[in-house]
Amino acid sequence: MKTYKLLLLVVVLSAFALAGCSKPPVQELDQAKMAMQAAKDSGAEKCQLPEYLEAKAKLEAAQKKMDEAEKGGKKGELYESAKADLLAAIADFEKAKATADAYKATDAKVQAELTALKANIDRYKENGEKYDLPSYKAAVDKYKKAKELAEKCKGEEALALIAQANDDLKKVEEEYAAAKAAEMAASQAAMKTESTAVASEKYTVVRGDNLWNISKAKYMNPFMWPIIYWANEAAIKDPDLIFPGQVFDILKDVPAADKAKAEKFSRNRGPWSLFDGK
Repeated sequence: MKTYKLLLLVVVLSAFALAGCSKPPVQELDQAKMAMQAAKDSGAEKCQLPEYLEAKAKLEAAQKKMDEAEKGGKKGELYESAKADLLAAIADFEKAKATADAYKATDAKVQAELTALKANIDRYKENGEKYDLPSYKAAVDKYKKAKELAEKCKGEEALALIAQANDDLKKVEEEYAAAKAAEMAASQAAMKTESTAVASEKYTVVRGDNLWNISKAKYMNPFMWPIIYWANEAAIKDPDLIFPGQVFDILKDVPAADKAKAEKFSRNRGPWSLFDGK
C-alpha cells in the first residue's frame, strides 16, 4: 500500500513537472517583439541589417512552433525550442539596434555630403547635359549609387563614392572648355564654308552682253570687267568675244588691290585684239 501511494505521488509530481515545462514562453515572446520594435525604430529594418533579418526569422519560427504546440503537438519540446529561438532573436534584435544607432552619426554625414554633391551637380547640369560631358555623367551615376548605398546603411561605401563624384566634377570645367572650343571651331568652319559658298554668283550671258556691260551691272563700274575675265579665263578665250549661254562666276567682295589692278589694266589696255593678255 505504501509502495502504491509512493508511486502515485511520483506520477502526480511528474505530471506537475511536465505541466510546468509545457508553459508557452509568452514572456520571451513579448520581449522579442519589444526588441524588434526598438530595432525597427532605430532604422534596422530600413537598413535591412543581417542581424535584424535573422532575428525576425527566428521570431517567426518561434511563433510557428508555439502555434503547432497549441494544436496538440509535443508541447514541452516545442515550447522549449520556441523559447530558445526567442532568446536568440532578442539577442540579434539588440545587436541590430546597436548597429543602427551607431550608423546614425555616419548617416548624418552621408546626407550632408549628398546634399552638397547634388548642389554641385545641379550647378553643372545645363552644360553637362548640353555637351554630354563624360565627367558630369559619371558624377550623376555615382550620386545615384551613393544614395542607394545610404538607404542600405552602407555609409562608408556611400562616402567613398561621393568623394569620387566630387573628383569627377572637378574635370567638368576642363571638358566644358574643350567642348565649347570644338563647338566654336565647328561654327567657324561652317561660316567659312557658307562664306565660300556665297563668295561668287553665277551669271548666264544673254544676247547683246559684253564684259563691259556685265561689269557695270554687277560692280557699278564698267572698268572692273577684267575681274570677270580673270575669274573665268577657262571659259573666255577673248574678252571681246563672249557668247549667249555661257555661265560666268561673278566674284563678290573683291579685294581693293584687285579692283585697282583691274581698273588700271582696263584704262591702259590700248587697242583690243583677239586673245588679249593681262
